[in-house]
Amino acid sequence: MKENKHAFRLSKVNWIFVLIVIVISSFVFLRSDGINAASLGHLTGSWIGIGFIPLLFSVIVWLIRGRKRYAGTHTFNIVLAIMCYGIMKEMEAMSKERTDNIEKMTESLSTYKDEINNEEDIDSAYEKHMANVDESLSKIIQNTTGNEQEVYRNLQKFAAINNTVMVNWERSYDSVMEPRILDYAVLNDIAECEYQIAVLKRYQSQSEIYKDHFKRRMEIIKGLNKGIPEDNKALQGVIKGIKKKDSVQKPIFLPFINAHIDYSSNLIAIVAFLKKNKGKWQYLNEELIFDNGELDEDFSSLIEKITEDEDRIIEWTDKLIETM
Repeated sequence: MKENKHAFRLSKVNWIFVLIVIVISSFVFLRSDGINAASLGHLTGSWIGIGFIPLLFSVIVWLIRGRKRYAGTHTFNIVLAIMCYGIMKEMEAMSKERTDNIEKMTESLSTYKDEINNEEDIDSAYEKHMANVDESLSKIIQNTTGNEQEVYRNLQKFAAINNTVMVNWERSYDSVMEPRILDYAVLNDIAECEYQIAVLKRYQSQSEIYKDHFKRRMEIIKGLNKGIPEDNKALQGVIKGIKKKDSVQKPIFLPFINAHIDYSSNLIAIVAFLKKNKGKWQYLNEELIFDNGELDEDFSSLIEKITEDEDRIIEWTDKLIETM
C-alpha cells in the first residue's frame, strides 16, 4: 500500500515553542539594549539564525521519513532546545567575562593607588593601569553585542581622551620640575627667561585644559553615546558611575587643579620679575641679592605665594588620591 506524502509543516507545539523563545529572548536583549532600529535589526537577525538551523534539521528528518505529516516536529523542538541551552551558556560565559574584566579594572585602580601612596614610579604605574583598563574594555567589547557593545566602545574612547589630557598635563608638570626651571644661576640671561616662561605657560595652559576637561566629563560621555537610547542599561550604568565619581572627586579636584593654575601663574610672575629687573640682582653663594630693599620685598612676596601654592598642591593631591 502506498504511503501518503504531505507537505512539510510545523506543529502547533513548534510554533508555541518558537513564540516562547522569541518573547524571552526579546525581553532579555531589549531590556539591556533598549528598543531602537539597531537593536531590533540585531534581534530579528538572531531570530532568523536561531530558527533556520532547527528548521533545516526537521526538514531533513521529514525527507528521511518519507514526507509524513508532521515528521520532524520533534527534531525541531529538540534542536531548538539544544540551541537555546547553548545560547544561555554562552550568555552566562559572556556575562562572567564582563564581570571578571570589570573586577580587573577595579583591582588595577587599587594597585595604582597603592603604588602612588608608596611613592613608586608614578608614570610607569599610570601607564600600566591604563593598559590594563584598555585591555579589559577590549575583552568586554568582544563579549557584548548591539548598543551595549557600542557603549563600551565609547567608554574606551572616553578613557583614551582622558589619558591624552592626563598625559599632556603630567608632561607639562614634569617639565616644570626640571632642575633648570627657576635656577637663578641661569636666569640672568634674557633668552633663558623667555624659554622658562614658555615652559611655565604650557604648564598653565595644560592645567586649564585639564580643568575644563574634568568639568565636561559628563558632557563628553553623553556626546559619545548620543546615538544610544537613554534606557540602555549599559549606558545607564556608565552614566551612574561617572556621576558618582564626580560627586566625590569634583569638590577635591577643582581646588587641586586651581592650586596648580595659581602655582604656574606665580612661577611665571617670578621669572618675569627677574627678567624685568635684569642687572638689578645677582646670584652669589646660592643667594639672590637685590640692589634695593623694595625689590627684595617684592620678590619675597612672590616666593611666599608659590610656597603657599606648593602646600595647597600637596594637601589636595593627598585628598584626591583617596577619592580614586
